[in-house]
Amino acid sequence: MRNKTQTLLQIISEKDILKEAWRKLDKFNKDSHGLSGETIEAFEKNLDDKISIISENLKLGKYKFHPTRGVLIAKKGKNTFRPLQIPEICDRVVIKAIAIQLDEIFAETLSKSKGYSFAYQKSIGVKDALLKIQDHYNNDNKFVLEADLINFFGTVDKSDLLSNQIFPNLPDTSINHLILDALSQKVGNLGDFDADKIKYFENVDKGIPQGNALSPLLSNIYLSEFDQKLIEDNLCLVRYADDFVILAKTKKECENAYQKSLKYLKELKLEIHPLGNDSKTKITDIDKETLTFLSVTFNGKQLYPSLENFEKFKEKLWELLKGKVDLNLIEFLTKIKNRHDGWISAFIYTDIYRYSDDLDYIINRIIYMKLEKIDWKLKEQRLDSLPKNLRLKNQSNHCISNLQRSNCGIPITNELVENKIKKIEEEVKKNDTE
Repeated sequence: MRNKTQTLLQIISEKDILKEAWRKLDKFNKDSHGLSGETIEAFEKNLDDKISIISENLKLGKYKFHPTRGVLIAKKGKNTFRPLQIPEICDRVVIKAIAIQLDEIFAETLSKSKGYSFAYQKSIGVKDALLKIQDHYNNDNKFVLEADLINFFGTVDKSDLLSNQIFPNLPDTSINHLILDALSQKVGNLGDFDADKIKYFENVDKGIPQGNALSPLLSNIYLSEFDQKLIEDNLCLVRYADDFVILAKTKKECENAYQKSLKYLKELKLEIHPLGNDSKTKITDIDKETLTFLSVTFNGKQLYPSLENFEKFKEKLWELLKGKVDLNLIEFLTKIKNRHDGWISAFIYTDIYRYSDDLDYIINRIIYMKLEKIDWKLKEQRLDSLPKNLRLKNQSNHCISNLQRSNCGIPITNELVENKIKKIEEEVKKNDTE
């Protein structure tokens, strides 16, 4: 709870608040870093000293945000990219501390979208959005309008958003300059990109930056008016930041929802792609075609990780073998275990079993290739073989067996899933009895 006798700057300058921001940061990728190269792991080793320095600079009004590390993420199915701006770790702590305060201040505004907006909301997320879609479907809403906002983060008028929605609702002006500066960090590595790639960073200073912890929160505040109008129209909206779907009982209802969405978004100076079968904005009959939203596919019966997401996850596992850093065996196995565990945890509410056999063979193959690379002596008769669908031409079919895998500390996928589900059920039972 915010201390109303303090200014916002005094609050976010407190070491305890900054440490809370640190705890709430996404730290899954310990190697994540800004332009300087300082990683989350390195920052954490001197956490108390780092927090003290940030705190002192904030109190003295001397804190300055650093240039960000620009990154281009390839968009689905196109030879185009999404520009991300990755802040320094110290900047992420400050931005997160600001976001925590804004989240409290705008809690009433955000609560109006409860049950309709699922990004950057307390205790809810992707899982809840997908379960809500499933719930709408089970209530005979078989048709879904899949809508895609055109360059949302780059289109939002940052100046208008701050001047008319954010700053007037803050209890004081002490962090106005920090909010503006946090959203106006320059990209420090433009020289690393070819001329045809630099264009993606043009005018990024006009919108709100992707990769910044404030951006999802600001997107919810900015789109809250859009939510309210659709809610008043009794439409089954499920929105996650700038991605949204609307479910309905008929195709005609979806077409009407599209027209209303166009109108309401135009009032916010936003656009969605035209409606069409080959467009990013389309109407799907879930009984005839699967719906994929937020990397999860729904076929009317089951939710499961999309095939594209599974392929990307496999690539991330292979990257450990092909990476620039030559990991020792313990580091290598630990990273595989962490990525495996993280992916399972993210999709534990879905049908992961459909991928489990292939995933285990791939992990076993990657471990085999690592062991072969470091000249580890392996007895061929104890090895397993890849199934035909996973074999590559002119390569051996060897992989370690599941028995050998057990000695690596990496659980078999089905066993890991079952153990996680069991723990979840035990936690639910415990909470019900308390």
